[in-house]
Amino acid sequence: MEHAKGRLSGVLDPARRGALARQMADHVLQTLREAGISPVRVANGDHDLNADVAEAARLAQSEGATDLLLVMADLPYLAPADIAALVEAGRQSSPDGRAVVIGEAKDGGTNALLLRPPTVLNFSFSREHRSSQTHAAQARAAGIEPIVLRRPGLAQDIDTPADLANLASDHPAYRVFRHVA
Repeated sequence: MEHAKGRLSGVLDPARRGALARQMADHVLQTLREAGISPVRVANGDHDLNADVAEAARLAQSEGATDLLLVMADLPYLAPADIAALVEAGRQSSPDGRAVVIGEAKDGGTNALLLRPPTVLNFSFSREHRSSQTHAAQARAAGIEPIVLRRPGLAQDIDTPADLANLASDHPAYRVFRHVA
């Protein structure tokens, strides 16, 4: 995780960014377990997030998975209710049984996706554009009306020093980072 959270390099050294990334990833994994999601696999997006999650989606589908729940690892406010909302929204589907549910980030990015089948979209995560809009457009082009969820636990990712400052001030588990943000 030495390359994690690069946009925080102005306020955290690589070791502290790695510690923050691990702490948030542990929280997301624990939340998925609490929500009853199984099995859970971790895709490493250190090199090319889109390629890494596309490979994970192909692998899941080849092993017989009919649905894929993809959740970003930097969601310290994520709660089991957010996961339940994604799953519940995924029960709504197009007439052919396909579904796309987008957990939208505060900046218009994509922090979670529920896909049926797992390879129904080309992943388009990006820092340069609002990937939730791109994912929604891809779904519509494929004949699927996407469901976009806007929930605080799904929206509040940690990308900027201001995000980190807010997290350190209002979340007890992350107070150790308050002096740097």
